[in-house]
Amino acid sequence: MQLMSIEDLAAYLGDSKRTIYKYIASGDCPPYMRISAKNIKFDRADVDAWLESKKVFPVLGGQQMSELILVDNAKDMIKKAVRSGKLPWTPRAQAVLKSAEKRARKDGCDLVGTEHIFFGIVSVKDCLGSIILKNLGADEARCVELYERLCKPSKQNGVGKTKLSEDIHNVVKCAYEQSNEWGHEYIGAEHLLVGILLAGEGAGYQMLTDLEITLEKVREETQKLIVCRNVKDERREK
Repeated sequence: MQLMSIEDLAAYLGDSKRTIYKYIASGDCPPYMRISAKNIKFDRADVDAWLESKKVFPVLGGQQMSELILVDNAKDMIKKAVRSGKLPWTPRAQAVLKSAEKRARKDGCDLVGTEHIFFGIVSVKDCLGSIILKNLGADEARCVELYERLCKPSKQNGVGKTKLSEDIHNVVKCAYEQSNEWGHEYIGAEHLLVGILLAGEGAGYQMLTDLEITLEKVREETQKLIVCRNVKDERREK
């Protein structure tokens, strides 16, 4: 992990420190670690992923325009998914949803289910959810093999705009609750992974069960990798 300070990030982006603080206030910024009120750190990998999500392809037609349509659809879904909450999604969580939508369309599905979110987490290799799965013995090859065995694609690609299934709305709600419980100020891929397990339904949950990935294991592994406060216990103590 390569940590960057506010000053480092400002120099890296060619912006002022004031602009960086505006990014943070708006929620449109890379994930960060608030060590103290004046000590905020960014992981270089998160910064690069955030910048990657800002890419715009101005060329009309062809594969690039096709990809833009997928991204626009995913952005619409993200807005709808988090409409009831105020936590920003990290670039990697957004990448998970984009990957999930792309896989759903490839498999001929007009609904994005928990199985596609599972695939999205696995496919975004540098997201924390994927790292957690790998640390628990479910590497990418094993997960993809299980997905392809259990999820048979349709003969044609999905048509129209893909939509989130009811299961996904439950997953997002659970992810939001877990983020609040841990004292986080964002929704990341790790929260989506916990969300699938908390929701306890759908093909994605079944795949995690088949891999012997439990809620307790994911929570424990997450707390090894990032700071997770137990806000519920803190409130009880007060």
